[in-house]
Amino acid sequence: MTDIEGARSPKGGIVPGIQYLRGFAAILVVIWHVNWLVSLPPSYGESPFLLAETGLFGVAIFFVISGFIITIVSFGPVRSTPAEFFLRRFVRIIPFMWVCVIGYNLLSLAGSGKLDLLPGLRALALWPIGELRPHVVWTLRHEFIFYILFAWTMLQPRPRFYVLIAWFLAPLAWYATAHLLPWPELLQPESTGLALATVVGYGNIMMPNLQFGMGFALGLLWLKGHPLVRSRFPAAFPLTVAATTLGAVVVGIMLSEDNGLRAVWWTLLATIVVWLGVVSTEKPGLLHSLGMLLGDASYSIYLTHAATAVVLIQISARLHNPLPSALFVILAVIASVIAGILIHWYVEQPLIGYCRRLGRRRSIIA
Repeated sequence: MTDIEGARSPKGGIVPGIQYLRGFAAILVVIWHVNWLVSLPPSYGESPFLLAETGLFGVAIFFVISGFIITIVSFGPVRSTPAEFFLRRFVRIIPFMWVCVIGYNLLSLAGSGKLDLLPGLRALALWPIGELRPHVVWTLRHEFIFYILFAWTMLQPRPRFYVLIAWFLAPLAWYATAHLLPWPELLQPESTGLALATVVGYGNIMMPNLQFGMGFALGLLWLKGHPLVRSRFPAAFPLTVAATTLGAVVVGIMLSEDNGLRAVWWTLLATIVVWLGVVSTEKPGLLHSLGMLLGDASYSIYLTHAATAVVLIQISARLHNPLPSALFVILAVIASVIAGILIHWYVEQPLIGYCRRLGRRRSIIA
């Protein structure tokens, strides 16, 4: 969900495999959500495809990419200050998120006649605990926790590596403590204070801290020019498609059982997929252009696909669901991705451009 700025090769071009993976990860989430949404009334009542936790695997890929890109952006040729770091993150993520949250809740109000005000306000504020509407904003909660800790530990005159590494590994200790003491409330907290601590220290069943940590490690290797992350594979587009698909299949078949170890396996698989994106190259062409487009629009696709899918489901239900459920899911996924691309072109890009111009204008005045 983070931006691609800074993920550049020694020649100055954007790492194509990383850009492609942003789009593919977003599409994994779209496929999973649409397939699940059709199982709910007033839609078909069942999901046509058995996809298990493939959507969460797409999010795991996002988190590893985020750790990688944030590290490269911040420790590149020009080191970021905490203020610069947060300004870039804010402009890139928050204004468009606000537009999407408000739009989603207005659509919900128009469709149901009810407004869930508190979940919508939590989403606007990225409040760390409680229900959000739309729910997909939960990932941005963890992104901003990572940003805050990264700035506090690494963007200082004396970096605190040990603090950040302890946070990356905290979910393992958290999970072990909850089961060995035993102290199950650590994983299902009831008090507000413990719920907040759980979000920061453990995250959720995905253990996102682990994924940020693996991306951070890849980023450091990249900055050091380590042979492990040097370009070595051609044809990044088919390679990253195959890796993402295979990872999702493995997660769906073998790694969906609800236990702590699955998050570790998800993290390892997502790291391998992202590593393949880092070390792959692609020549200009149709596939390259498509991959770059999907990567550019991935944030828009991710934030808007649920609203698009819900509108399509409502239209289909009023027509008594004329299409087979599998065909409807395929068409709804395609439509959601296209809608996300259009919103990226005509809303997200102009909004980010306006916010950046406004920021430069204010800095000149100041």
